[in-house]
Amino acid sequence: MNKRLDEHLSDVFVKPEAGLDTELFVIGELDLGRNAEKRLKAKYTPNEKFKLMRREYNIAPENIVKPIALRKVNGKDSYILERVNGDMFIDSLYRVRKNEQLLCSIRQQLKETVEKLHSNGYVHGDLRGANNIMLTKEGKIKLIDPLYIPKNFEYKEAFIELDNNAVKSVINLMYTKFMSR
Repeated sequence: MNKRLDEHLSDVFVKPEAGLDTELFVIGELDLGRNAEKRLKAKYTPNEKFKLMRREYNIAPENIVKPIALRKVNGKDSYILERVNGDMFIDSLYRVRKNEQLLCSIRQQLKETVEKLHSNGYVHGDLRGANNIMLTKEGKIKLIDPLYIPKNFEYKEAFIELDNNAVKSVINLMYTKFMSR
């Protein structure tokens, strides 16, 4: 690792590359078949995924986690990503529900970020159940762990629909009352 990167590791987190497990799981769940799996695997190297991370970040840098580097860590390809000063959105939900202005801001940020990705030909693909949304201390969302589906992936429409349904479900979750415990 280079010296400059070593100096900044306290401000970032490392995400080891786990292969296509998540992406292929979602493809299986959407029942896109073996052709979709083959198409995705053909273009899916850690280097290509990192390039996609950078492209998606550049579309909405204020709302997508910043990829810093792709490095070998303990023999595995690992992505070094910015550290988000905040919590998982789902863990902040009880507190957030008490602030109508913050709820409106989060809803707007989420919709705009996903629309920006879609209008540029990309998808997130894994926002179901408010998964992979961080909330900063300042009330800004940061999307993490997109599926990084290639721009010309022929099954992209299924993932765009998945994103749109996920945004609706996250917004519903934000306004749903907690059950008594």
